[in-house]
Amino acid sequence: MKLAESTIEEDTDVLDPTTGRPYKIVKWSATKQANTVPLLKELPDNTLKNFKFWMYDPVSGQAVVVCDDAEYRFIETRDLMCFGENDINLLAKSQIQSDPEYEVCAKSWTGVVAQIMNFKLWSGQRTRVETQLFGSYVGRNIPILPELQKKQKEQAKKQKRRQQ
Repeated sequence: MKLAESTIEEDTDVLDPTTGRPYKIVKWSATKQANTVPLLKELPDNTLKNFKFWMYDPVSGQAVVVCDDAEYRFIETRDLMCFGENDINLLAKSQIQSDPEYEVCAKSWTGVVAQIMNFKLWSGQRTRVETQLFGSYVGRNIPILPELQKKQKEQAKKQKRRQQ
């Protein structure tokens, strides 16, 4: 397998505080292989009809959804997209339980539930994930923000000046 070629540039704007030298930036060219977001298999809507509670497990870093008949463990936040609309609404209405010291980690899971509701990314609704919320874009290029575009133009000008 051929490895991707990379270029190394020095960022003159940012200096290493210990050595005083500029940081080096390693850039790789875009690959021809498409990036995809692996998703769990969709669960039927109302899977959580016997829902009891959900919690953040700090030992494993997982969200645990507990029902009378089953327990669901999720490692990544995007895995919540396997639930249907009614199940996502149920998770949104109930507060996630966690230890007070891990409350920030637990709230990130409820934030993802809100975003799933906002973008209608529950199972059965989505065909492709076209949002930056859960990883790479599928089927389109990542949009370049105006600030980032301006910075890229400035860096290109600096690089041309160095080469001349």
